[in-house]
Amino acid sequence: MKRHSLHYLLAGLALAGCLDPDEPGNLVPATVDEDPSLPRIEVAGALFHCQSFGAPEAPTVMVLHGGPGADYRGLLPLKALADDGYRVVFWDQRGTGLSQRFDSAEYTLPGYLEDLRLVIEQTVPPAQPFVIIGHSWGAMYATWFINEHGDYGGRLRGAILSEPGAFTKAQLDDYLDRLMGSVDLTGEDFNDALWADQFMSAGDHARADYMSAFFALPATPSDHIDRANPAPFWRVGAVVKSKLLNLADEQGFDWTTNLATFTHKVLFLRGDLNEAATLEHQQMLAASYPNAEMVTLANVGHEMIWERPDEYLAHTRAYFQSIGFVEGVQ
Repeated sequence: MKRHSLHYLLAGLALAGCLDPDEPGNLVPATVDEDPSLPRIEVAGALFHCQSFGAPEAPTVMVLHGGPGADYRGLLPLKALADDGYRVVFWDQRGTGLSQRFDSAEYTLPGYLEDLRLVIEQTVPPAQPFVIIGHSWGAMYATWFINEHGDYGGRLRGAILSEPGAFTKAQLDDYLDRLMGSVDLTGEDFNDALWADQFMSAGDHARADYMSAFFALPATPSDHIDRANPAPFWRVGAVVKSKLLNLADEQGFDWTTNLATFTHKVLFLRGDLNEAATLEHQQMLAASYPNAEMVTLANVGHEMIWERPDEYLAHTRAYFQSIGFVEGVQ
């Protein structure tokens, strides 16, 4: 069934009373607090959808998904690193994917940063080193953590950053201009989202997340995703996405103030088709780190992990070897 037809069918069923939109799992997948069968961790009073692959005592790869508001489903090709002797940790960030939802007032910038530290503390044994792989917003999140915590007492050995959008408020404004400049406000995808709002209120998280999926499915043209092989996702976190973007706009941010102290090698990976995360843009961000390498993957856009997993994994493995992040390292 075509994507738009599926949306219209669900909407029609809801309107006809055949599908109760208030019942968890009808409009969008249920979250961990609604479905006890989902894998989870509890951090700071919140339930997070979380999975790990590989031996608990192995060097750990902490994976940070994009968004804000997306989830880790499209990054699951990275679980192949478990076969190399690593432990790979995936989690949906607060209010995203299948993690628990909260009201907007519960989301703060200090709290979001602390979530990452607490997830690391719960999932990475104290004696084990770890690296971070961050995609898009996740690469920004990783840089935010590094700027605040450095190499975390020697435990953080490096990072792979895939097309981060910005490390400062000014950079984010420029990036969003390029990103959203590719959106056709008269096109079918945008009008589908507005059409949904005519019959379905965003008064609760399920409805808000459902409507956000209208934008998430096509992505933005500048990303140059493969429409025949779109990266999958479970559920968009509409409220947290809006809140974090508003906080960044209102409060501003600069996550480059302490990056010069992080001397570990950082690998930037980008796709050459992405018109928002251009080579010049990514080089500018990489210059914030004292020891950064840039690798460009040919003929791929923003969703390189999903669309070109073998090539992405090859660069990841080579990077791990170059920094000595191998099985048994302490």
